[in-house]
Amino acid sequence: MTSAAAVLTVVLLAGPAVQDPAAVIRGVVIDARTGVPLADAQVVLVELNRTARTSDAGQFELTGVTPGTHTLTVSTIGYIFVRRRVAADAGGATDLTIPLAEGTGTYQETVTVTADARRSSVAGVSSQMELGSAGLADLRGVAADDPMRAMQALPGVATGDDFQAEFSVRGSAFRHLGVVLDGTATPMLLHAVRGTQDTGSVAMINTDVLSRASLLAGAHPQRHGDWLGATLAFDLREGSRDRAGLRAAVSGTSASAVLEGPVGRGRRGSWLVSVRKSYIDWLIRKLEPEIDSTIGFGDGQVKVVYDVATRHQAQFVMIGGRATYRELQTALANGLQHATSTSGLMSAAWRYAGNRFVATSRLSFVGSDFDNRGMVFQQLGRGYTQAVTARLDVTGSLGRGWTMEAGARRERFGMTQILRVFQTASGNQVRLRTARQLEARTTLWAGFVEVGRRGAAGGMLAGVRVAERTLASAGAVSPWLLGERLVGPVTLRGSIGWSAQYPDPALFGVEAGPVRPERARSLDAGLEYQLAREVRVTATGFHRRERGVLRPTGENRIDPATGARIVEATFPIFAPRLDGTSRGVDVVLIRRGTTGLTGWVAYTWARTRYRDTVTGETFDGDFDQRHTLNVFAEQRLSYRLAVSAKLRVGSNMPIAGYFAGTPEALRLGATRNAVRLPYYARLDLRATRTFTFERRRLTLFAEVMNLVGRRNVGQADGSVRFNFEAVNFVERLIPFVPSVGVLIEF
Repeated sequence: MTSAAAVLTVVLLAGPAVQDPAAVIRGVVIDARTGVPLADAQVVLVELNRTARTSDAGQFELTGVTPGTHTLTVSTIGYIFVRRRVAADAGGATDLTIPLAEGTGTYQETVTVTADARRSSVAGVSSQMELGSAGLADLRGVAADDPMRAMQALPGVATGDDFQAEFSVRGSAFRHLGVVLDGTATPMLLHAVRGTQDTGSVAMINTDVLSRASLLAGAHPQRHGDWLGATLAFDLREGSRDRAGLRAAVSGTSASAVLEGPVGRGRRGSWLVSVRKSYIDWLIRKLEPEIDSTIGFGDGQVKVVYDVATRHQAQFVMIGGRATYRELQTALANGLQHATSTSGLMSAAWRYAGNRFVATSRLSFVGSDFDNRGMVFQQLGRGYTQAVTARLDVTGSLGRGWTMEAGARRERFGMTQILRVFQTASGNQVRLRTARQLEARTTLWAGFVEVGRRGAAGGMLAGVRVAERTLASAGAVSPWLLGERLVGPVTLRGSIGWSAQYPDPALFGVEAGPVRPERARSLDAGLEYQLAREVRVTATGFHRRERGVLRPTGENRIDPATGARIVEATFPIFAPRLDGTSRGVDVVLIRRGTTGLTGWVAYTWARTRYRDTVTGETFDGDFDQRHTLNVFAEQRLSYRLAVSAKLRVGSNMPIAGYFAGTPEALRLGATRNAVRLPYYARLDLRATRTFTFERRRLTLFAEVMNLVGRRNVGQADGSVRFNFEAVNFVERLIPFVPSVGVLIEF
């Protein structure tokens, strides 16, 4: 009895088993770029199936957490899906700051906060626009997945062809726009048919691997290359150094996958691989059998980054793709029935970060070839183009707010091209009538230097670029001067700059002899008024003067003196005969924020006129569009649902050439660019919905292109009959096209 009582006493004194006190996990979710708190984000503690939503201040708290290591996921629409391991200590609180990269970026613990929203990315540039990963994803379109089409909705951008990725800025041709990808200037990374016109094009890059894109128009620094117009720059993002991941997307028109992860146990680098395949050509043929010309493509991208040492980093980029064009019906001897085009880029870079400067050396190769076939598979054209470029850039601090940037570049360019013209023979056969072969080798040397200063009240930039190219009769000197000043809620900007562009040898041909560069001078003056913290309105006036712009020396037309037809040359030679001006004004109302309605309303009035210095004739530019309205609006309804709308309206451009009459009844004429296409209008709607699971997220997309089904038309390659009737110079553009897609993130 005594021992039993002792045991009972011990049990009563001991009571229940002692457990560790519960832990608390709390923190704040912020935008990784701006540092702004993100409200209504979903935070899930996976093992305990505990969920919290962030407050207006971006804060969350999970109480009663079992001590130990848990998986925490964070999800909100328009930002990456984050999954990380978190240690919860018994009786204590774990405080977290979770930065979310927008769109399809990568997770990083560090936060880089941008400057005041009123401060432009480049001081003094009146017309500049930047889209992050989320903006590119919202505007690219589910069907096309084209970052260049995303840029078509930006203020000041005009396009009247749904099948083309190319666009015009302030009346300037796309060939006058510089395209830069990760520091490498390249106009060739487009899925397109080479050696001919009127086909279609798509950017050769998956939007999901881009971190941002920027468009600088008017006078701006000429750091990357020599061109007359705007600069379009894309930046490839690095792969995740946090963990390996997979992002797979499938839609009714394309499929893609992005794989990424860290390099080595120390995570000193990252790798990123993307593959993409489009079948929009199949979809269009099913929806609209009358549209008999389609283009399909496939491509891939690779980026590897490795920190060799504390101050040294190595980078490698490779991009490649292939496009196939098919024309189902063609009865012309020179009608294009099948074409293939292959392009690629390889770039290796080494970056050294000193105490007060950063130096980057880069070696890149860009190549492209094409093969065009006719109705009996005769070869209409074949060509190959390549460029090898070595480049060195240095950016440094001079103290007291002054910075300096300088660079040097050497490019070796080569091309071979043969174009053939056939005529119909008996028995539905064709025979060769004539051919033209071009071969060119040219070397470019260029360098620039720029100094600038940025302060709280404004900034300025001054620089100059010098270039020299073989096969050209003169060098090019392009200076620029830009400045901005903040006066209360108003920012004043002004800029002047000269630019030059060496023509592509494929345009003028080596038999034309040395040519001088095309030249332009741009003047911009603008003001920006800050209506609220996230809302601003800008107005910019611009004037661009161009000299020595190329035009073909022979075009189909009617001689005004005799009324006879002048037949265009089989292979026209381009000559620097055009002088012209482009002037106008851009007005933009824009709101950017993490909540509420975001987007912009942009209107541009512009006029572009040219004068032929040989004949004296004057006419509107081929890309002259007087009125352009671009509207984008997005509403985030919750952490998992968002809707957006994109509206583009334009008074449209001339049917390039000598025509009279109307687009429906077109005839050969004596005046160039006298007939215009009817106005262009297209409204696209998009809805995005996410579903979050334990360790992955699924996103559904639904999109309708050309919601109202407007019958927009664009210019095509046609022919002129013996009675001067011009046929097939106008074609129908994209009809009402619905599309859905799904994205899975692991």
